Amino acid sequence: IYVADSETSSVRAINLKDESVETVVGRGLFVFADTDGRGDEVRLQHALGIAAQGDRLFIADTYNNKIKVLDPKSKSCETFVGDIKSGSSDDPPRFDEPAGLSLSGNTLYVADTNNHAIRVIDLD
Repeated sequence: IYVADSETSSVRAINLKDESVETVVGRGLFVFADTDGRGDEVRLQHALGIAAQGDRLFIADTYNNKIKVLDPKSKSCETFVGDIKSGSSDDPPRFDEPAGLSLSGNTLYVADTNNHAIRVIDLD
């Protein structure tokens, strides 16, 4: 099971067989920023939502106003859509503290908190 741990700005993997927890990306409570990369070099800021599609995870990087995509096997994480500037535009795509994520087929729904909206991303 993968979870977004907002207080440590990380994504964690929970192994139900041996009841262990591993940090996939992110570093800790006071170590946050907006850095794409792999494993320990990745920085998120208050990640709230997570949704899985195949071998990739989408993350609501809330305070960075972005949706990031993570390959949990390689621990590679990069910005998928959005930028550090808050907004509510589609071109360029901007969010204002995206939080919840939900997937249905190839459609990603984003709860765009401060815009009081559900945004839709066609993953095709």
